[in-house]
Amino acid sequence: MTSRAALAVRYMLRQKGRTAFVVMTYVAAVGVTLLLTSAVVGNEQSFIAEVNNLAINWIYVQPSVPPVYPLTVADANAIATQVPHITAVAPILWTEAHFNGWTGADSNTTLTGSTSGLTSVFNFDVVRGSSNLTDPAGPNAPLPLVVGYNLWTSHDLSVGQLLTAVVVNIVPGGNPAPMNVNLVVEGLLAPRGSVGQINLDQAAIVPVSGLLNLSGQTTLTYIFASADSSSNVQAASQDIQNLLFQRHHGTLDFSVNNQQSEVQFVLQQIGQFQTIIQLVEMTLLMLSAFSIFVVMTMAVKDRRREIGVLRALGAERSDVMFQFLLEAGIMSVVGMAVGVGLGTVAVRFLKQTGSGFYAALVTNPVDLGLYFVELLLVLWGVGFVFSLLPAYQASRLEAVEALREM
Repeated sequence: MTSRAALAVRYMLRQKGRTAFVVMTYVAAVGVTLLLTSAVVGNEQSFIAEVNNLAINWIYVQPSVPPVYPLTVADANAIATQVPHITAVAPILWTEAHFNGWTGADSNTTLTGSTSGLTSVFNFDVVRGSSNLTDPAGPNAPLPLVVGYNLWTSHDLSVGQLLTAVVVNIVPGGNPAPMNVNLVVEGLLAPRGSVGQINLDQAAIVPVSGLLNLSGQTTLTYIFASADSSSNVQAASQDIQNLLFQRHHGTLDFSVNNQQSEVQFVLQQIGQFQTIIQLVEMTLLMLSAFSIFVVMTMAVKDRRREIGVLRALGAERSDVMFQFLLEAGIMSVVGMAVGVGLGTVAVRFLKQTGSGFYAALVTNPVDLGLYFVELLLVLWGVGFVFSLLPAYQASRLEAVEALREM
């Protein structure tokens, strides 16, 4: 350690309270900043990874409420046959069902009427059986059922197993009376994860035609489709809108959405949240800078006689100024180092013990990218600037003036 650094450390240890105050403000600023940045970056990365894993190429059509012309299976077939760059189409009819004999929270689950195109849209893998959702052989034959990973593992289902369920209100205006539905397990799906609020591992899928026949209606809840590449998603979405606009006799009683627009929306929300985070970070930064300004100003006032002695012994103004800047720099670097360490430990603890939001945290500050490094440099730079004035005031003291106070 150089003599100047040793002298700076000696002065800081002599004023332990002030030094601790500056260091702790930096620790708080860096630690909180690391936590917030880890949350924003980690959840953004987690969201993007989830979307990419599920494929970003889907498009879905949602009817208005109430629709003038409801979505139908014929609409879905038209999209499949007339829209370029579409690889799979899945009509969707959702209804609530209670599975007889099941216990637990998932005994009441969402029954999804669709076609085999649904497993293509969402890239499902089949563990056993098949994802074939053809119509049953006869009017009294059980409906084929393809079951998500969580459902078949929690209820120990097997291919060919017979089940019964009670469904109500399949579509608005349909038969509101409870109906018993016989089902036969056709296929068991591999783990797939969630997208948004939809847990694909809780899927219970039957032929959409079977559910529609139960109600005597033709109305669908959604139509899902997938494009052959992400570059064709927007064009395919526009083609779907044009086609359905013609089929609905010039009535725009539906909306066509895609995952790319959903991703952009979520990223915009994350960006707005990040703006709030940056305001918090700026507030902490200014508090840290003000703390070092106050402490260094008090140090100059308390050490006027020492400054006079140094000047009388031949110290240059630049030497005095550098000495105070060195002390400010050491305190800020120590505070930032401790803040990074404690912040990293806190983030790692939350990631390991938490779930959901906390599980997505980035535990390594290096993975936060240049943003966090730039923030540390700005924090150190602002503290340096705020310590310039006290250091400059110290350097302007004349030896005779300072020694008069001895």
